[in-house]
Formats: sequence, structure tokens, C-alpha cells
Amino acid sequence: MNQNFAKMTKVLATSLGLTAEELMSAYDRAKASELIAVTELMRLGFGEVDNLKQDVIAWRYFNFSKNSSDIFVLRHQGRLIGAIGAEPIKVHVGEREYEGIIASDIVVHPDHLKRGIGAWMNLYLQDRFPIVMAMGSNANSNVMVRRLFKPMRCRHHFKMLFSIKRYLEVRDWPPIFIHIVSALAVLPLTVLRVILLKPLPLGYTITVADNSRVLAGFFKDVEYQARPLNRVTRSLGYCQWRYDANPKSQYKVFQLTSVDQCLGYAVVKVPAGGAEGDWQLMDWDFLPKCRDMKHARILFSALARSVAKEGAQSLTVMTSDKLSRKSLGRTGFSLRALDDGFFLWSQEHVDPAVRDANSWFLSFCDTDEAL
Repeated sequence: MNQNFAKMTKVLATSLGLTAEELMSAYDRAKASELIAVTELMRLGFGEVDNLKQDVIAWRYFNFSKNSSDIFVLRHQGRLIGAIGAEPIKVHVGEREYEGIIASDIVVHPDHLKRGIGAWMNLYLQDRFPIVMAMGSNANSNVMVRRLFKPMRCRHHFKMLFSIKRYLEVRDWPPIFIHIVSALAVLPLTVLRVILLKPLPLGYTITVADNSRVLAGFFKDVEYQARPLNRVTRSLGYCQWRYDANPKSQYKVFQLTSVDQCLGYAVVKVPAGGAEGDWQLMDWDFLPKCRDMKHARILFSALARSVAKEGAQSLTVMTSDKLSRKSLGRTGFSLRALDDGFFLWSQEHVDPAVRDANSWFLSFCDTDEAL
């Protein structure tokens, strides 16, 4: 236990009328029987939020790892007064792999605010895990998160428009003008796609499925090696949990194949309520021999054509690495925003390369904003 954590533990314990040992023993992974209590605590802290409904919490924090749950809770006088989601991950840095967690959905009971419980719960995780990642913050947690974690400014958002109708609607244009301008924009948008989208080469195919089982061959391929960049490890089991078992969202899995070998894959989120709207490219990867501009453009182009045929208004991508950014730009995606990225903390023994924001591969799969 580091000095700052030990000091804060003593202070918080005293404010709760506990010893330091009693406080530590009161904070642990939630039990399955506490799902309803966790859901109620989240409601008290965040209000009614789709991402924190009981079935979503059950899937995300009680149905992934071998642990009793993946959410830590602080118990006091027979009720939960704090909780923090702790999705277990493995992080590749250089030639090594480290255990870690993604911290999210941090909440403190309204009766116990301003005691430092949120900061203490984060420090506990930092004391226990070699790497802790936080994918965002809100108005209540922003100051705390920036004090406890290193900001990693590396998330780039790209978008390709297939229609400008929704773009105009949110700007309150008169309906008649929206109809006219949208119709006039169809031709130039189509011409732009014809010019920039790379055709599928002879011998290549794109296979579309509605579940992740089709990726079994890809992850088992003897040629497959995880990306050389810093990244959270993907696996068939993770994809099946993240996409197939998700109670909130629907996804399509795309396989890029040639000569009966899966060269790469992509997972795309279908908009809620139907095909129209903004589709999101959640994640993608290739065999090492295909991690180049050519294959990235082939895959991104195939995805754009596919969702456009489905009636999509747009396709949005979030990424961080140089190859993906250049490939998206050359395929006709426009850079829309550069986010703060994510927040990182690592113990001293972890390879310092983990703190290099330019060495990370990120996608929507690594965030909780696109559950």
C-alpha cells in the first residue's frame, strides 16, 4: 500500500467510524445477490440511464469473468454507499502482457458525498492492479480523474456521410429545404464514394454475420499475432461477450477473406430502432501480413458500401493509431473531433511505453460510450 493510499484510508475510515482494516474489508467485489442494490445505487447517482439498467449492469459486471462480479462496492451499515465498475482486461505493452482493469461507472451514495470515497475507491484499484484505464469523466468526476490518472490525448473520431438529411434536421432547417438540399446532395456524395472507396479485389470476399462465432478461425489462425501497439487484448470469448451477449445493442460482424483464409474482421454497431441513423465501426483487426494501407482501405471501403446499402445516414469510427487514421482519410472519412482520449495509471514496474499516447490502438470497443 503506497503512502498516499494508506493516509487516505485512515482519514476515510475515521470519517465513517471504522478502523482502516474494517474499511478495507468493507470494500470488495459485489456479490450476485447485490445486483438490485447496485442498480439502485447507480440510479441514485446517475438517474435513469439506458447503460445502467439492471439487465445491462447484469451483463456488463456480473456475467463476464470468473469473478463473482466485476464491480467493486463499499458497504457501510448494511447498505452500499459506493461502487466502481472494474472490467478486467489484459494489456499488451511491447513484448509483455499485464493484468489491468477499465474503471467506469463510479458512483457514491448522495448521503456520503464529499468524503473522498470516489478517489479512495480509485486509489484502491491502483494499489491492486498494474494498469488502470478510465475511458472518460463527467462534471462530477473530472477533477478527481485528472488528478489520479494521466490524460492520454489520442482518440480521433472520423465520419463518412451517406446523407445530410439528419445533419440538417438537427440545425432546424425548414422541412422543404431539408428535402431539397438532401436530394441535391445525393449525387455528389455518391460520386465521392465511387472515387475514394477501394474496390474489392478479385478473389476477396466480405462475409456478413450477426454473431462473433465466425471469428473462431481468425483468432486460432497460426499466423495471427496481436497488434504490436499498446492495446487491450481481443479474443473470441471477449467478442462473444461484448457483442453477442449484449442486451442493449445489435452488431454485425464482417469477415474479409481470400482463398478461404480470414484476413481480417470488423464489428459494426447497428443503430437502435433500425438501419437508418449513424452506424459505428466498433473494432477491427487483420492478420499481421495484412496490416497495411491496402487492406485497411479495402475493409473500410467494404464496410461503407455495406452500411450505405442498408440505408445508413453515416458511419462513425474512433481510432488512435497512425495507420488507421491515414487509411480512413484516404478512404473518404473526414476527421470530426479529437477527444481527450482516455486516462491511464500504471505501477512503476510496468513498461514506461504504456504512457506513450502515440503508441496505442483504440476503438469504440475500448469505451463504454458505445455499449
